[in-house]
Parts: sequence; structure tokens; C-alpha cells
Amino acid sequence: MKFKILLVSVVLLFVSAVTFAGESILYISDNTHMSDSFSIKSLDMLQTFIDDDFGKDKVNVSNVSRFDMNTTQCLELFDSIYRRGHQDAIVLMIGDSNYHNLYGFSKYMKSVNLDRPITIKSPKTVSEVNNEMLKLYAVANKSTLTNIVSTVYNKIMGSGVKTSFVPKVVPNFYVLNSNFKKDDNVMATLNTYRYAWSLIKQEKYEEAKAFLIPIIESKPSQSMLYYALGSAYLSENSKDCELKALQCFEDGVLVDPLNKENICYKGLVLMYMLYKGDITSEVLFFARGLNEFITFPNDELESILAINTTNHDEKVKVINNWIISDMDKLKNKAIVSNTKLIFSSYPDDIPINKLIADYVKNASRVLYIDNKIDSKENADFIVYRFARKLYDFLKEHKIFKI
Repeated sequence: MKFKILLVSVVLLFVSAVTFAGESILYISDNTHMSDSFSIKSLDMLQTFIDDDFGKDKVNVSNVSRFDMNTTQCLELFDSIYRRGHQDAIVLMIGDSNYHNLYGFSKYMKSVNLDRPITIKSPKTVSEVNNEMLKLYAVANKSTLTNIVSTVYNKIMGSGVKTSFVPKVVPNFYVLNSNFKKDDNVMATLNTYRYAWSLIKQEKYEEAKAFLIPIIESKPSQSMLYYALGSAYLSENSKDCELKALQCFEDGVLVDPLNKENICYKGLVLMYMLYKGDITSEVLFFARGLNEFITFPNDELESILAINTTNHDEKVKVINNWIISDMDKLKNKAIVSNTKLIFSSYPDDIPINKLIADYVKNASRVLYIDNKIDSKENADFIVYRFARKLYDFLKEHKIFKI
């Protein structure tokens, strides 16, 4: 599966408190399949269509979309929105990001598995975590199973024919090097990270790798640089790119494993959710081992452990159930708030469209719009068609009271 570049950055979601006397329509999208500029242009055109037909200041169209937002984050956004005022109608294009953004998933799994046992573990330092993980990999590579390796492997693969698991990907364990030092110059690291991503987005992969590798070797404590390097390997899509990328993400986790905001945990999720085959076993082996040595795992690690399968169809199934659960909650919030709720397909022909359409077909008091578009057409015409289709739908279903 070809890697889709997912630049993860710190985004502050701000919903402006605008006082508006007329009707209001709010558009929310994860922007996974559309750019910010496309959303802005198409909604500006939708506003123009409405103004031309009904007059200015009758209906206000607003957009609070955010890249990579999943359904659980959208639920949180709803609460923020309604603290600032009522919305007459909301159009949602969300759900596809759930397959790689597992924020909130572990909480959902706990809600459906209330009898899940809780294990209290002793806190460890970063160095201790690395030491324990080093032992785990050293033993696994010798094909001599200790109790913990057996436990980790059985949780990954079940009691199958194999009796040992030899990882192909082994972290470098930079923390255990005598020259390892914590680099606290966050601003310099951010500038390095942004520059590396500028090279990746320009498809200058060799240049990005040549830039990042010596910096990581000289200052190995900044986890985000490992994420950028791993992303460069995946974007390049060369031989063994998945193995090289996973090693980057694992190294990035291990230099700062106790930090729940460590972006390399996101890298593990991307490898686990977007890829099939042996690479998912590698991720699970690492995640299960790490879970033995960290007192309080973060959301991404807990989510991988909760899914706990290398079967791609099973992973999709459990994520689909999560999406449907959140869609139910969104629907109920809209009903309580007296808001008309419209779920939209994505412009691309992807599986999530059917899931959303089937949900709406079997639900009450929600609508569905098929917003698939032909990406081969002229860019300006695509914007026009998208806006026109949405406008015609809103008018046909009498979303406007005027």
C-alpha cells in the first residue's frame, strides 16, 4: 500500500463566536481528501449561490474543518460549537481519518469491554524501559524464548504453529549509548522538522534523508525528527521502506517513551493501520513489549493493544463499529440541539462512503449527500460542481427556512 503523507502538527482548533441573526450552516470535514483551499473556495461559492437566491445576510455558511480529525474529535468539537451558539444545519464529511487517527479509540474500547482487567505496573525511567526492550529483542533474535517473549508473541499471533518470533526490525536503542544527551532546544528542532517536511513535500527524499540522518546521530533525543525521517522513507516507497520507517518510529518512541504526545506513536499507528502483512506483526511485537514496561501507556499504544490483530479485515471491522458508535452520538447531539444533520460522502470512491450511506439508510432524522466528484476535471470546475451539488441538496431538502 502506497504511503499517504500525513504531516502531523500541533493545531489549535478555534471556533469563533460570531453573532448572526439569520440561519446558519456549519460545514465540518477532516480534509483528508480535500485541501483547506478547496474547502474554503467551495464554501465561498456555496455562500454565493445562497446569497444570489435568498439575499445577503439570510444564511451564513461557516467552516471549522481540521486536517486528520476523526469522529471522536468531531464529537468534542460539537460541544465547543454549541457553547458558542445554535447551528441550524451541520454537514459532516468525517470518518475516513478514523482508520489511522486512533485518538479516543481506547476509551471507546473500554466502554464496550467494561470487564477488562487493569494491571498496576511499577514506574520505570526512560533508561530502564530501553534496557528492558533491549533484552526483549536480544532474546528474540537468539530464538530462545523467555516468559516475557512468549507472552508478547502469544498476544500477537495466538497459539499457532510457530514457536518463536524473530523481529526483522530492531531499534538502535540510542538512549543506552554513553554519549546520549537530552536536547532541550525545542525551537531549533521545530525549524529542522519543518525544513525536512518541506523537502519531503517537494519529493526530495534523498535530500531529506541526508539532512536528517546526521542530525539524529549527533542529537538523537528529539523524537519528531525520527517521525520525519520515517515519513521520508515511506513517501519514497523504495525497497524495504516499511522496515526502515518502522525502525525510525520505534527509535523515536524509545528516546522519549514516557511522553504521551510523542509523535512517533502516531507513526506506529500509521504502520499498523495502513499496511498489511508482516509489518503489522512487527508493530504489535514492539507495542506489546513496550506495554510491559510503561506504567501509563498513551492513547495510540493502548489502541493498538486493544485491536490486537494482524488481520486487516478485522482491524477495519472494529474501526467501523467505532465510527458507527460515534455517528450515533453525533446524531443524538443534533437531535437534542434541534439541528439538521447531514452526513456527506468523500469526493473519492472509497469504502467509508458505503459505511456512511448504509448508516444513514438505517437511521432516522439524518440525511446523506453523495458528494463524489471526478478529479480528472478542471480544478475550478470541480469546486463549482461540489458547491452546486451541495447547494441543490440543501434546497431540495428544505434545509433553509426562508
